[in-house]
Order: sequence, then structure tokens, then C-alpha cells
Amino acid sequence: MTTTSHDPLVSGLLADAKLVAGYGRYGVFKDSALFAAIGDAEKLNDATASQPEVVKLQTVLNDCSNTVPFSTLAALRTGWSPGDMSRRSALATYFLIALSVTMMIVIGKLTYVYNRGVSINTELQEIDNNEFSARFGQSIRQVWATKKQLSSATAKQASTTDLTLLKDAYYNSVDSLHSLDQRFSSLLVRAQGFMTQEAPFPLWGMQWAYCKLSASAAKAGAPLDFSNPRQVAIDQFCGQQIALAQQQSGAENSQPLKQSDFDCKNNGNIQGGMQVVSATGTAGQAEDVNADFDAATRDLQCEGVITITPNSISTLTLQAKTLSEVLSPYALWILPALYGALGGIMFHMRMILNPLLPNPPLSRLIHRIALGGLAGMILAWFMAPGTKLGGEVTGIGFSLFTFAFLFGFSLDIFFAILDQFVSMSVAGIKKFGSPTVA
Repeated sequence: MTTTSHDPLVSGLLADAKLVAGYGRYGVFKDSALFAAIGDAEKLNDATASQPEVVKLQTVLNDCSNTVPFSTLAALRTGWSPGDMSRRSALATYFLIALSVTMMIVIGKLTYVYNRGVSINTELQEIDNNEFSARFGQSIRQVWATKKQLSSATAKQASTTDLTLLKDAYYNSVDSLHSLDQRFSSLLVRAQGFMTQEAPFPLWGMQWAYCKLSASAAKAGAPLDFSNPRQVAIDQFCGQQIALAQQQSGAENSQPLKQSDFDCKNNGNIQGGMQVVSATGTAGQAEDVNADFDAATRDLQCEGVITITPNSISTLTLQAKTLSEVLSPYALWILPALYGALGGIMFHMRMILNPLLPNPPLSRLIHRIALGGLAGMILAWFMAPGTKLGGEVTGIGFSLFTFAFLFGFSLDIFFAILDQFVSMSVAGIKKFGSPTVA
């Protein structure tokens, strides 16, 4: 016998109870209390909400809310059934998988860029802290003094043994100086490339799109319009990238630009190539090393032993501060937000693995991902409150990113921490103006 009731509360209660009971057929409930309560309520004629059978049904249905949450009941009302493999559900699952894979690739690339920047920044700071400029100048003086001693010994026709020892000392000092120069030069090239290309354009195609959209449509060789400095800088940057690509693809006979080409061509007392012995050297010149330090630097540059000067090292190491400014957005909001968003995606992917849980709608999915990203950013503010833009951000690493992912995966923990902070703040505010106990 079916219950006929004019009370919409009772009819709605029975409808929801039957939906939950149908869901319970998949082994969700451990007893049949809900089925018995539905049977008792259906035996009534013109049931009302005050009758004991209806009250019991409401009580049993409330007890089932721990097993069947309201989100599942809402999905059951829309016609969803456990194990639903409709086309819409399949498309939603494929979309979520594609989104998660894309996010992992993007986060992996950005994390690689961040770690590379941290490594370069650490090397620049190490060079700055170890007085690299002083060591480089001492190496230049040692090479120059050894070369003059070798020139003097050759002019005096010293013994073969002495000449061999002086040549070995000269070559060893040249190798040591060249090694220092190459270390700094390669680091400088990597730092400049990171700040101008990798950090601003970490993903594939970003630089091309930036130049395509931002560069002016002026023809090649046309004069620049200096009335707009920002546009001039963009045009120069994009033009340099095009010229660099053309040079790498077609310039076979081109030689790298040397810093002292003009001086090398116009300085008559400098010998070409890597010749060691200078026939014009004298013993008096060999004793005074510091007096012609600039000449020594220029000579070593022309010979190709060094490509930088000691005076320029201190200026170039200031890029460490600029590099920290480039890394700050990655450490303080980009990567924490992306790791938090990835945690939100993983939470929904875990739900999809359970056939007894309904797939979330697109609006809830986007909302959860956005909340995960915000949780990661806020966590960065809490864990690094003293870190400013351009400050020391190289210490921010996987500890923060890991917590950002965990908070994005479990927003309940994040909101519980926020509620705790609010409670502590309220308790502290209430103490303002209260009498102090002596």
C-alpha cells in the first residue's frame, strides 16, 4: 500500500529516502533500518509529519547522512546513479585527466626554471663572497710577471733547464687564469640568458607570442621611434632574438666579438696569437708588475687568455640582486599557487576513482582549483612573512611547495588553521582595555 499524503514535506522525505535506499543497494549500509522505516511510512494513509512512523523515517535518514553526504543526495536527485559511465561523465573525466597532465608539465617546467635560477644565484653569491675579483687580479699579475721573467731569461740566454721551468710556470698560470675567466664568463652568460629569456618566458611559445603581439610592425632597417622608450626596448629585444637565430643558422665564418679588438689592432707592441716570448722585454720591466697592470690586462685579452677585466667583475656580480627580483614571483606566488591548484585537481581525481561518488560539476571543480591556488599563495605569506620582493627567496623551496600541495588537496586543514588564527586574534583583541591583574 502506497502512502498518499498532501503534505509536501512528507512526500519529499519519502522521495529522498527512496533515493538513498536505492543508493544503499551497493553495499553502503550495514543494516536494513532505512528500508524498514520506508515500509512503515508507506503503510500510512494521508501521512503527516507528526506521525511516529514519519518521525522515525526522518531520524533514520538523518543517521544515514554520515554515509551518504548531501552532495551525493543532490546528485541522486538529478538522476545520477553509482557507476555512471555516460558520455558526459566520460568527457568530464577525460577533461580532468588532460588538465592534470597539463598542470604537471607546466609546474615541472616552472620548477625547473626556478631551481636553475636558484643555482645561478648561488654561484653568483659565492663568487661575490669569495673575493673573486681580487683572485682574478692576482692571477693576471702572476701571469704577467711570469711572462716577463721568461722574456728576460730568453734575452739573457738562460740555461735550457731554467727556461723549461719558467715555461711550465707560465703555462700553469695561464691555464689557471683562463679557467677562472671561463668560469665567470659562462656564469655571466647563463645569468643574462636566464633573466632575459628563461625567467620571463618559461613556457614554450611565450617568447614568440610576446614578440608577435608586442613588437611594432616596422620594417627591417627602419629607424626606431624613440618617443616611446618601452616600445623601443621591446623592438630591440625581439630584433636581437631574430638576429641571433639568423646568426646561429647561417653565419659560419663569423667570429665572436672581442672586448679589445680595436686596441689589439692599433697596439704595436702586442704580439698576435698565443706567443709567449717577447724579445723586447727587459729585466727592469719585469720587476714592476703593478705599474703596467692595464697593459697586462689588455695584452691577455688580445691573446685570448681572458675576456673580462677585474674592474668589471664587481659590477657584473650585482646581477645577483637583480636575479633575486626575478625569482621572487616564482617563489612567493606563482609556484605556491600552482602547487595548491594541483592539489585541488588531485582531490577531485581521487573522487572520480570511487564509482560510488558523483563526479563534481565544472563550477565546483573550478572553485576548488581556485581555492587551492589561493591557499598556496596565502601559505607562502605565512611561511615567509619577512621575504620581500627581490629579497632572499632562494631558501624557499620544496618545503613550501609541498605544504601548498597538501593544503590544496585538503582545504579542510587550511580552513581549520585560518579559523584557529581568527580565534586567537579575537581572544587577543578582547584583552585590549581589560584590567591587568597585578
